[in-house]
Amino acid sequence: MQRAASSHLTTLERWSPALFLVGGVVLVAHAASLAVTWLVDLPAPRNVFAGVGHAVAFLGLGGLCYGLTDRGPQLARAGGILAVLGVVGFTLTFLVGSAEFVAMTPPTWVEAAQLSNIVPMVLGFLLVGIASLRTDSHPQFLGVLLFVPAVAFAVNVARVAVLGPWTPPWAPFLFGSLQALAMLAIGYSLRDESIRTTRANRPADAV
Repeated sequence: MQRAASSHLTTLERWSPALFLVGGVVLVAHAASLAVTWLVDLPAPRNVFAGVGHAVAFLGLGGLCYGLTDRGPQLARAGGILAVLGVVGFTLTFLVGSAEFVAMTPPTWVEAAQLSNIVPMVLGFLLVGIASLRTDSHPQFLGVLLFVPAVAFAVNVARVAVLGPWTPPWAPFLFGSLQALAMLAIGYSLRDESIRTTRANRPADAV
């Protein structure tokens, strides 16, 4: 059973770049839906896109954590636990968004549970970013990129708590765009690193 679990985690690590890229593309759709709400004041399935995009990105974060376990076990394992919590929490966000879009009222506890997304979103990406910088397993640029979703999300939560969800009206689109671009940049960085590593490990062609 341990071998099977390890095999699944290895697969998740291999798919981590693609998962971040897919999550980023979905979050681009989320940012677009925020722009529609801001500019045209039409209802859009914002939480549907936000839930799917972040849940997929957290799967990518989990794969990244597995690759860091050997060299930074404590931070990587903590980040892995937070990644799992992020997948669960943003899946709930997707379910809430789907229910709201079809004019259903989700249970109160499900809506309240979305507040728990703050912890994995902020601490999860920060811890994995620190682990990446400390272990030198990846370029330092990747570690810095991992801080961006955490910082952007924390600032946006503070804005909502102080000013409200749509004050100023362009802020949700701005922070949504930052999240999307950060996930795309992380995915591209991991993909580029993987391609370079594969080429470096490829045996030289026989003359």
